[in-house]
Amino acid sequence: MRESTLLTREWVANQQSFLDWESQPSSFKQYPHFCYRVPLRDHPSLEWLVQTRCITDEHIIAKKPYRRLNVPSAGNLHPIEIYVQLRNVAGLLSGIYHLDVLHEELVMIAEIAGEGIEPYVGLDKRFSGVIAVLSLVPFRSSWKYGLRAWRYLYLDLGHQIHALCASVRHFGLSLTKMSVNEQLKSILGMGEDEVIGAVYGIGEISERSVKHLSKPLMCVQPTDYSENLEALIETVMSTPVYNEIPDTLFYEDFLSINALRRSAREFFPNAMSDTVIQALMSIPSPPSLEIVPFLFQAHAMHPGLYRNGKCAVSGNFNSEILHLLLDQRFISGSNMVVLIFAEIFCADSHIEAGIYAQELYRTCEHHNAICSGIGAFYDEEASRWSEKPLLYAVAIGGKV
Repeated sequence: MRESTLLTREWVANQQSFLDWESQPSSFKQYPHFCYRVPLRDHPSLEWLVQTRCITDEHIIAKKPYRRLNVPSAGNLHPIEIYVQLRNVAGLLSGIYHLDVLHEELVMIAEIAGEGIEPYVGLDKRFSGVIAVLSLVPFRSSWKYGLRAWRYLYLDLGHQIHALCASVRHFGLSLTKMSVNEQLKSILGMGEDEVIGAVYGIGEISERSVKHLSKPLMCVQPTDYSENLEALIETVMSTPVYNEIPDTLFYEDFLSINALRRSAREFFPNAMSDTVIQALMSIPSPPSLEIVPFLFQAHAMHPGLYRNGKCAVSGNFNSEILHLLLDQRFISGSNMVVLIFAEIFCADSHIEAGIYAQELYRTCEHHNAICSGIGAFYDEEASRWSEKPLLYAVAIGGKV
């Protein structure tokens, strides 16, 4: 998949396509009006779910709503949906629901009792609490990015997995790994234009037995129309579900961090202290990744390439990194850029790059700094900095 999703200077120079934003596929899945709905704000015990995926900013651009979420998304296309099975949650009917982010509601797809999705996630007993299913809708991203959308889907999924973990832990809960049976996708009513990316439990296994669902749930298309790339769909469909539980840093100001997260387009380097830069460089990363920070501007620290928090190669690499990242001018005003490489080019490593980048976002907001994840770069030129494939970059700077 790497070779078929490379960006080169020649490809970018010859790219003549024009996007008609009026034809953008719908960004949020909507179930029929007759489905039973539950306002999430009426159930404080599910505040962790509200904070897992929510709209934090909305305004109008070109007469269309432009919505930003607590997690970044390449192109602001939002190719992720969340479903939950609730069982023995106070004040709520046990059932399988869709998280309607647009209206902050749970939409019931099916009520459950002795049946459930437990047999499809490796359980033979009822799970008291919540089973959360994260899905991917490839066309929302491929509409703009073509086959390279494969990379962005899994980066976005990593951001979302981290957001789920951080929210659950903030509210004093814990996650349980779930194995996934290949029948889960069809039993949830998903077609070829949607695929399961990750499944987690929040609760505990009971002693009561559970049966398979007697029939698949209703099938509702995740977009208003679809034009799927066959190569992309085949690859996404054959990718195993991610089931690791990442570590997350704990911040008391989690709620404000979650609400303020933005992808920056302007930096104020004098507003960023060396202490914050060092804190960002010290964030633990998954062992599958190689983190290479480039420091451009600081108060006392030397500009250059850093490894393990220390300057390994002094120098001003601003212009080289700017060129690598498709000459996006706003990057030149940042204090630093973090390049994220991986041992293996695969879906899991992209997810883990997204997980790590989400921690950078949160730590920036905690320290009153800002950042922007960047998935567009000239892949082969990145080999100057590492023999490993480049997956992601994050530009970081001061905020006023």
